[in-house]
Amino acid sequence: MSGRITTLCTAFGVVIAAVGLYLPYKNELNAALYQREFLTGKWSTDAEYIINSGDLGLDKPQSIMTIQLFVDKDGSIDGEFISEGLCDAMPLTWNITFNSDSPSLINFIFARKFQIRQLVNGAMDKSPVVATLKLVDEDHKHNSIVFDVVNDSTGTLPKQITLAKNLPKFEENYKYLQSYCANSTEKMYEKMMPEIRNLNKGL
Repeated sequence: MSGRITTLCTAFGVVIAAVGLYLPYKNELNAALYQREFLTGKWSTDAEYIINSGDLGLDKPQSIMTIQLFVDKDGSIDGEFISEGLCDAMPLTWNITFNSDSPSLINFIFARKFQIRQLVNGAMDKSPVVATLKLVDEDHKHNSIVFDVVNDSTGTLPKQITLAKNLPKFEENYKYLQSYCANSTEKMYEKMMPEIRNLNKGL
């Protein structure tokens, strides 16, 4: 019994010590974890017009993808992820979010995870996760980031994705993907209508 009490007291002491070390540097640690200024913004894969694309890690073939991120006060991230593959896989609605929970000290050691969700029944937070990515590399000098794809139920994402911030073709790429996704939805309805008509005839 005394041994268990000693163990509990030791563990409690470690927790108190950790909290004591954390509190004086809370703002600095949170700033390092949240990376609000670095992560907030417009990210994409198309490095056309960039002469040093190799420095950004964008010198390898990738499909066009755009991500918009906003870091909230608590460090959680709300965003949007668009690609041709995702829109083809989820044509019913192409409101596709890219989110991450507020990070903790453990994320100094383990890569932070992000979830791709599709809007269902007007509730994004309760919508199913269709893919999970983890942020494995950050290049603050060249404003680029790298994600590993942990799982992807759509089967459309590559194993790794490299993006850079504020690329010259972002707006053009974004408008293209918006149009592409709208066409994906339209094609889905065009494909469904003959089947619906046939079902109605059988009633």
